[in-house]
Amino acid sequence: MKDKKHYLVFGAGAIGTTVAAWLSDGDIEVSLFDKQEISDHINLHGLEVYHGDEPDKRFKSRVKAFSDLDNVPTPDVIILCIKNYSLDGVSQLLVDKFGQDILVIGLQNGIENQQILPKYFNKLIYGVVCFNAWVDNFGVVGYQKKGPIALGHNGGITEQDIHSVVQDFNQGVETLAYKNFADAAHSKIVINLTNSLSTLVALHQNDQSKSKKFQKLLTSMTYEGIKVMKAAGYKESKLGGMPGWLLITAAGVLPGFVTRKPYLKNLKKMVVSSMAQDIIVNGSSTSELESINGYVLSLARQYGVKTPVNDAIYKICKEEFIKSPFKPISVDFIWQYTNQ
Repeated sequence: MKDKKHYLVFGAGAIGTTVAAWLSDGDIEVSLFDKQEISDHINLHGLEVYHGDEPDKRFKSRVKAFSDLDNVPTPDVIILCIKNYSLDGVSQLLVDKFGQDILVIGLQNGIENQQILPKYFNKLIYGVVCFNAWVDNFGVVGYQKKGPIALGHNGGITEQDIHSVVQDFNQGVETLAYKNFADAAHSKIVINLTNSLSTLVALHQNDQSKSKKFQKLLTSMTYEGIKVMKAAGYKESKLGGMPGWLLITAAGVLPGFVTRKPYLKNLKKMVVSSMAQDIIVNGSSTSELESINGYVLSLARQYGVKTPVNDAIYKICKEEFIKSPFKPISVDFIWQYTNQ
């Protein structure tokens, strides 16, 4: 009889590396899958994850990494830690190898994965990652805080399935099951809207804590996002450490100095977003812009909600993200564009 459940983490990026490292500390077997140069490096040096405030204090873990699916031991659960735009191709590979009935967990931003993954798999759990993480090097990742992760499903699995996964995850990182997962996913999308703005100005390289214009743009984006979600019938879901809708609404309607303190506190949490990693760090023109910002704007049109700031920033991103190399633009330019 098999002693340990085997989890295959597909994708050794920021989220995949942290999740694999944390889960490996529990009573489960964890493997990683990525390109050969990445998997070879991980097998040689292991994984290192660290809290952003303590970069010298590293959690080190040994996790077996693979680059050839034919060599991967058959997993009980697959955790997909890749972007939405890679899901179709990867899912087909996994179905061909392990079949449609394997339990799959999708840890992507937005809800596009909920349209893609059911085409390939019968047993699905979706996750909202409530922490920021960034890649320094192969197998070396920093994180803003350890968890939590919110998990939920749209049917097709038993309560025992999700209870077992939540139990396993909690051996390494705080994980909660959400019955109304749609609310949790859309609450996270509101926060993810700002990834586009932080990428445009390269926030991780350019401090904007003194910029009142940046504050207004940022708070306006999320406030518009909340109005869209409410119009679409979604309710706030409390996600660990993320600003609540009441605070976001206050920041959107009150003078900036009134909410300055909590704004600065939350600004500090914004490190290298997944969008910035794609566009700036990796030099790619492909990002989650459509699955996050484009999706919210489609809801806004559907429900008749005006989103002038999000409209303008989306248009700028469409123009700037395809340029090679990408060059950050100024807050003043964005401000003028949004106030035309």
